[in-house]
Amino acid sequence: MIIELAQIYNSSDTCNGMIIVPRSCTSATANLATTDFKLCDKVDFSWAYPINNLTIIIETPFTQRHQPYSIHIDNRQFKLYPLPIYRILDGKETEIKTTDDVIVEKSDSNYQIIVKLQAETTISYYLFFFHYNVTKSQEENSFF
Repeated sequence: MIIELAQIYNSSDTCNGMIIVPRSCTSATANLATTDFKLCDKVDFSWAYPINNLTIIIETPFTQRHQPYSIHIDNRQFKLYPLPIYRILDGKETEIKTTDDVIVEKSDSNYQIIVKLQAETTISYYLFFFHYNVTKSQEENSFF
């Protein structure tokens, strides 16, 4: 198994960009905590040539302030191009299954949200779009 860090590119808008994973990589991680995406309350990026697994570590301005938050993932893309999505919490992967237009995930005890996208082992899409909005949680001790 080849594991690598994904390459993350911002567009001219700090909150938009692209993630690229080498084809030889069977599992990649995109740590958005090391990018300007962590400053955004609305993030839009595409995963170029989605193949195998991509784990995304999400942090927001609330992470640095140790405040709970939620992300609202646009699920329409997942319904159009079925790609399993998993929430990773305490090392355990749980598949997220819903027919709703929005997937809501709450930050964990580290004030992060970690999700994994699982694509085919061969390229079936040119791009996969991933969009989410960030909102502060109303309950102080509200973790996923």
